[in-house]
Amino acid sequence: MKINLIPIKVKRQQPKFDIIRVILEAIKRNKERVIDYDILVISSKFVSMSENRIVELPKVRVKKAGKELARTLDMDEKLAQLVVDEADTIFSGVQGFALAIKNGVIAPNAGIDKSNVFPGHAILYPKDPFLSAEKIRRGIFERTGKKVGIVLSDSRLMPTRIGTTGVAIAVSGFEPVKDERGRKDLFGNVLRVTQRAIADDITSAAQLIMGEADEGIPIVVVRGSGLSITDKVIKRSSLSVSFENCIYISGLTNSKMVGEMRQIKTRPS
Repeated sequence: MKINLIPIKVKRQQPKFDIIRVILEAIKRNKERVIDYDILVISSKFVSMSENRIVELPKVRVKKAGKELARTLDMDEKLAQLVVDEADTIFSGVQGFALAIKNGVIAPNAGIDKSNVFPGHAILYPKDPFLSAEKIRRGIFERTGKKVGIVLSDSRLMPTRIGTTGVAIAVSGFEPVKDERGRKDLFGNVLRVTQRAIADDITSAAQLIMGEADEGIPIVVVRGSGLSITDKVIKRSSLSVSFENCIYISGLTNSKMVGEMRQIKTRPS
C-alpha cells in the first residue's frame, strides 16, 4: 500500500472565515483536488481561527483560581486563568506550564497557544472539535460530492521523549481506532490488548509536513490510506480512555506502587 501526503499551503487568514471555502480554494490553488476516500488532516488552530476562538490576553479577567495556578506554576496570571476556564482537568505542571486534560487529550496549558496568532493574543481549541470536524466533512460533501474523512490535529509531547508529535483531537468520517484484539501475531500468540490509533498515526505522518513554525501548511491531504468512509458520528469516547484505564495517569498517580518499585530498583543485586 502506498500512501501519499499532499501539503496544502494556505494564505494567512483573518479570524472568522468560511473554512470549507478556504480549504477548497486552497486545494485548487495548490493544483490539487479532492477525491473520494481522501483524509484531510487540518490544524486544530486553523479551525479555531475560523471560529474566532482567539482571546486578547489584556482583556482576560483573572479570578482567584487563576491567581493560585499562576502562583503555583509561575505562570502569567491571564494565561493561567484561561487554562482554568478551558481545562477539563488540571493535574499539576512545571514552571510556566500546567498539565491538563482538554477534550480527552493530555495537553500543556489545555491546548492554549500563543504561537501562530497575533501578539498579545492566545488561541484556544475549537469549542466542540468533533462537531467542527463533522461540519467540515459534511460541507465538503455538499460542495464537491466527495466522501472524505477529517482529522483535526495538534502537536503533543510524549512522556520521557524530546520534541512534539501529532495527535488527533477530533475525527469525522472514519473509525479512528482499529481493534486488533483476537488476532494472532507472527508466533501465533493471540493479541489481547492491542488497538491501533489510526487517527493519531495519520496525524503524526501529516505533522512531518505541517511543521510547527512559519511553514503555512495547515492542511495535508492523505491519499491511499485504505480507510473506509462512514457517515457514523464519531464521538470523543472513540479516541479517549478513562483515567482508570490510562497506564500513564493511573501508573504515575499510584505513589505507593512507585515507591515500592523504587525500593526494588535500588536494592543491591
